[in-house]
This record gives sequence, structure tokens and C-alpha cells, in this order.
Amino acid sequence: MMASVLNQISLFFIPGIITVIIFFGIYKKAPVYDLFIEGTKDGLKTAIEILPFIIAIFIGIEALVSSGAMEFLERVLGPLFQLLMIPKELISMVLLRPVSGSGALALVEKIVTQYGPDSYIGRSASVMVGSCETIFYVLAVYFGVTSVKNIRHAFSAGIIGYIVGIFVSLIVCMYI
Repeated sequence: MMASVLNQISLFFIPGIITVIIFFGIYKKAPVYDLFIEGTKDGLKTAIEILPFIIAIFIGIEALVSSGAMEFLERVLGPLFQLLMIPKELISMVLLRPVSGSGALALVEKIVTQYGPDSYIGRSASVMVGSCETIFYVLAVYFGVTSVKNIRHAFSAGIIGYIVGIFVSLIVCMYI
């Protein structure tokens, strides 16, 4: 019953938001259509500026996986991850998440299908994908678009936050 109600609400949510925005713009006597067109132009410019960075990241990920480098990294780093009490099934996730959000989502789907959503590994992978950032993607896209050359402390802060996120995910999932 509740799922049916939420499904019906979700059908009208986006059109409802758009309607509210249009009527609010009319109420404020704003040129709604002109502002929409202007926003669309800005959005397309941003998409075009970001596209080369996104393509570069996807090519890099594909090269990493296709070349066998990911499997090599998993084998080499396996003992370190075991020492840190990170399950070997999550090594790919830990290595891929800072680079690719969509790749990590596909990997979580595979993990959840194989080990189950209620398993420690499935829960940990799900929490990691939801709480850990795609550091390299964010740095490449956002700093690339803004033409910032010196990322200063953003990289080290991102890595520290990512590592903390991994361990907190594992600890939280150990107790739930």
C-alpha cells in the first residue's frame, strides 16, 4: 500500500516542481521562458566544457580494466588489504570508487547479486558507494572546468576523507 502511494507521488513530483517554479516566476513577474532559455544555454556550455574531462576519465578506467592492471593491483595489494581487515571481495570497489562513480555502481550491483544485499560484503559495498567520493573525477572535472591549476590541499583532503569513509563503512556494517 505504502509503495503504491509513493509510486503515485513520484509520478507527479517533477511535473509538480516545474509547475510551482513556473507559477512562482509568473507571480514575481519574471520572464520565465527567457530565463529558461538562458539557463539551457549555460547548461549546454557547461556540458561541453566538462565533456573532454569525462571522456578522459572513462578512457583511463577502461584502459585500467582492459589491460589487466586492475587484476594486478588486486593481487599485489591483497595482502595489505587483508592486514587492514578489508575483505578481498571489496578490493576492486575500494580501487575503483575514487575514479568512477558509475563503474563503482556497476561493481556494487555485481557484489550485491553475488553475495546478497544483507551480507557484510553487500552492505559494506553499498555504504561505500553511497558515502565515499569519486576524488579523481571531482578533481578532474571541477578543477579542469574552472581552469584551476593548483589543487593545493584538495587532493590530500579527498584521499584522507576517502580512506576514513572506507573504514567507517566497514565498521558501521560490521555492527548492523
